[in-house]
Amino acid sequence: MEELLSLHLAKNNLSSVSTSLFSNLKSLKMFRLYENQLTALPDGIFDNLPDLEEIALQCNQISYIQPNLFPHKSKLTKLYLDNNLLTELQPDLFVGFSLLKSLTLNKNQLTSLPSVLFGETLKITELSLSHNNLTHLPTGVFSPLKKLKKLDLSSNQFSIISANFFEGLEKLTDLNLQNNSIESLKQEDFKKLKSLSTLKLGNNKLQSLPGDDLNNLLKLVLKSNKIHSLENGLFDYLKKLQVLHLHMNKISTIEEGTFDNLEELLSLHLAKNNLSSVSTSLFSNLKSLKMFRLYENQLTALPDGIFDNLPDLEEIALQCNQISYIQPNLFPHKSKLTKLYLDNNLLTELQPDLFVGFSLLKSLTLNKNQLTSLPSVLFGETLKITELSLSHNNLTHLPTGVFSPLKKLKKLDLSSNQFSIISANFFEGLEKLTDLNLQNNSIESLKQEDFKKLKSLSTLKLGNNKLQSLPGDVFDSLPKLIGVKHDDPKSILCASVKARTSDLSNKVVYTVNVKNMPNYF
Repeated sequence: MEELLSLHLAKNNLSSVSTSLFSNLKSLKMFRLYENQLTALPDGIFDNLPDLEEIALQCNQISYIQPNLFPHKSKLTKLYLDNNLLTELQPDLFVGFSLLKSLTLNKNQLTSLPSVLFGETLKITELSLSHNNLTHLPTGVFSPLKKLKKLDLSSNQFSIISANFFEGLEKLTDLNLQNNSIESLKQEDFKKLKSLSTLKLGNNKLQSLPGDDLNNLLKLVLKSNKIHSLENGLFDYLKKLQVLHLHMNKISTIEEGTFDNLEELLSLHLAKNNLSSVSTSLFSNLKSLKMFRLYENQLTALPDGIFDNLPDLEEIALQCNQISYIQPNLFPHKSKLTKLYLDNNLLTELQPDLFVGFSLLKSLTLNKNQLTSLPSVLFGETLKITELSLSHNNLTHLPTGVFSPLKKLKKLDLSSNQFSIISANFFEGLEKLTDLNLQNNSIESLKQEDFKKLKSLSTLKLGNNKLQSLPGDVFDSLPKLIGVKHDDPKSILCASVKARTSDLSNKVVYTVNVKNMPNYF
């Protein structure tokens, strides 16, 4: 097999290989042994493989790699050593790897790196050292890596970051420091990273933010830290920033002007903090913003004008707050909005013209509020909604044709309300509806005509109601129905005996709660 170019032995049960096993594969370029049970590699295993370009040894149990293991290095571009049991690396392990571009050492047990480890790996563009036990780095350890673009140091044990870590990394664009124990950052820590565009600092112990040497940054992730407040001027140096993640902190105050220089910001994530109020002008300069997430805070209201200068918004997430009222003019720019999340609040009513102009809205959540009724014209201009959730409210009835404008609606959730009667008028215009959830209500009876307008309905959920029986023809008007979920086996059996929908040719599947099944047989 001297002409063999590629050998793929991955995902087997090999626990050992001999030195001479591959010695005649002189043309081999790609050698994959990943996901086996190898604990070591014998000296000389690669001695007769001069043309290797890729070696994949990840996901084994290798605890040591001898320095002379790879004698032919001049053509190797990819080396995968991640997901092993390596505790140390010899200083001269990578000597001569002149063309190596991608190196993975993540998910090992490394506690330190030799200062000269990367001395001759000049062309590496991607390096992963995540999920090890590193607490510090030698000064200039990465300095030979002039072409490095992506460096992953996440999930280690760093508590301090130093500018010396990043000497020579003028071309680095992506730095991941998430899931460490970093408590503070100094202005000079990142001053040598002139090309950095993505910085991930999530899941650390930061109480303050990095300095002003990140002028080219496009994405900054600071989720899950210990940040309590945001001060004016904090982001003034990040004028090119497009994505800012600040969720899962402890932010309770944001000073006026904090975001004023972020005119190119596309995504702002402030969810899961302790905000009880926000001012009208706080976000007024974010004219490019598309995604705005404020969910899981303690907001009780939103001030007039808060969205006035945000014409490009596509997603607004306000769920899981304590908002009791939404004024009709709150969303002046609606033409691009596709997702609006208002669930898990304290809304008791919705103004009739609240959603006027939402011409592109596809997903709307109003579940887990305190709504008792809906205005008949509420959805008059939300023609493209495909998913609508109104579950866990206090609705007892619906206005005739309230959903009729929703010609594209596919999923409607009315579960956990207080409906006792269902009417065909509820579902006017819903010819495309495929999934209807009516569970956890007080519905006592159903008629065939109740569902006659739902020609596309395939799944109907009726569990936890007060139904005692179903007419034999109740599902006759639903030609595409394939699933009925109900927890009353007695009524289902009755309908199954009488209705044509129980015929196998119609492929209707009844799902019942087995624990409630009496012994009929």
